[in-house]
Amino acid sequence: MSILSDEQRAFFDDNGYLVLESVFDDAEVAAMQDEADYILELILNSSLANQRVSGRLDWRRNGSGTQIVRKIQPINDMSLLFSRVSADERILGPMREIMGEDPVLMEEKLNYKQPLPEAVDGFELRDMEDSFPIHNDWAYYCAQDYPQTILSSALLLDDCTPANGPLRIWPGSHKKHLEHETVDYGLQVLPHLVDFDGGMDMLAPAGSFMLFHTLVVHNSHPNSSGAPRRIMIYSHYPESANKGIDVRNGPGRLYEGPFEREYMRMKERGQYVDTFRAPVYG
Repeated sequence: MSILSDEQRAFFDDNGYLVLESVFDDAEVAAMQDEADYILELILNSSLANQRVSGRLDWRRNGSGTQIVRKIQPINDMSLLFSRVSADERILGPMREIMGEDPVLMEEKLNYKQPLPEAVDGFELRDMEDSFPIHNDWAYYCAQDYPQTILSSALLLDDCTPANGPLRIWPGSHKKHLEHETVDYGLQVLPHLVDFDGGMDMLAPAGSFMLFHTLVVHNSHPNSSGAPRRIMIYSHYPESANKGIDVRNGPGRLYEGPFEREYMRMKERGQYVDTFRAPVYG
């Protein structure tokens, strides 16, 4: 039995993305939000205990002086919940239908876009907004010779609204790869190849799931809402590509794991007491 309708598959073919609203229910979303808080506390307290910013952590200070956790990557080795979510048939089923074969997970990250109401002292942070440049994902993945048949996806842990920097898509831009340039915050499509003022915000409630082609151009603006805008991002390649397991994220897991385990041992020995707690927003 097909999960996607003919109309949904045709829409994806034409536009390079598809939004499936409210795939996960409120209780599941609440559990994932709690898990996101747990991971945030783990990584920030591990950084404080070891007196080094975790290599998983993209942490910066925006133009107003507010500290922002932009993303944490990778995720699954720290969370049984998110590991199970990444293998949920509600995610894999639509991918399988679009790919025409089994999808294999190649990368996962949690884009928090989370302001910290109280600054955490002790580290020099970059002064940079939490926006993402106009790019496609394959501009990064081609470095490991991944195919252009990759599907990326976004699982919304919070409602995406105009104010909190939602994912913004340029429909139909997946027809061919657009050349990129290096800017100070990543890779960006050459300005003359796409209308930088164009695109369409992906506004949907928490629990929704969006699929998008690895070549589709997208970005996001800064989060000005004062609350987090958490999106779990997955990328899968078709099984026939045979690109191996965890090639992109694996080295980071191996390097960062010992620091996180040392932090836990420091807590057990009474050498460190957690000082950071995930913020609660009104």
